[in-house]
Amino acid sequence: MSQYNLIIFDFDGTLAITHKAIVFCFTKTFENNNISPPTADTIIGTIGINLPNSFKILHPAIEESEIPEWVETYRSYYRTEGEKQVDLFPGTKQVLQLARQSGLSMGVFSNKHVSFVNLLLQKLKVYSFFDLIVGDNGKIIMKPNPAVFHSIIKPLFPELDNSQILMVGDTAIDLLFAKNAGIDVCWAAYGYGDRAQCLALEPTFAIDDISELAVFVHN
Repeated sequence: MSQYNLIIFDFDGTLAITHKAIVFCFTKTFENNNISPPTADTIIGTIGINLPNSFKILHPAIEESEIPEWVETYRSYYRTEGEKQVDLFPGTKQVLQLARQSGLSMGVFSNKHVSFVNLLLQKLKVYSFFDLIVGDNGKIIMKPNPAVFHSIIKPLFPELDNSQILMVGDTAIDLLFAKNAGIDVCWAAYGYGDRAQCLALEPTFAIDDISELAVFVHN
């Protein structure tokens, strides 16, 4: 029997294959500003970090005042082209169905803008599985800060002890969030996280395929 009653999923690199869309949109944004784009690998290395900070990493010379415009350019590419390049990892829907049949609650917490998280979950036909969807809305404090856990997630599930909640994510940011919140974490090693960095954070579990989650969700 699963010891967990609530599973919180990251989105990019955990539920969905999004690196093609992200690389495409960053590349187009750089080209739009007449600057040579970083390599695909460099861009993939920032997945999980919110857009303003990603631009600071990928383009250190960027002026603070330019960032909102770059972010909006990126999002406009994502809306028109990027979202078409996103797909679920094979086996994702089956795991979500199994968790739902077992009576588990499920949520998504992503540093991606909440409008895109909602849009993509609907497009990928998995939106209805989730009791809670949290993404960047410009107001809340994002991962790895545990503020969302204490102010949004925990109050929605007051009957649950922290030991009954599992975070599933692929980057060091997800693992740090779980540690900061005091909950167990399953590292999605198949995603976009840096292997050495993630292993150094000693996740509770690690999986190489999302289908391996079945063991945690089967009541």
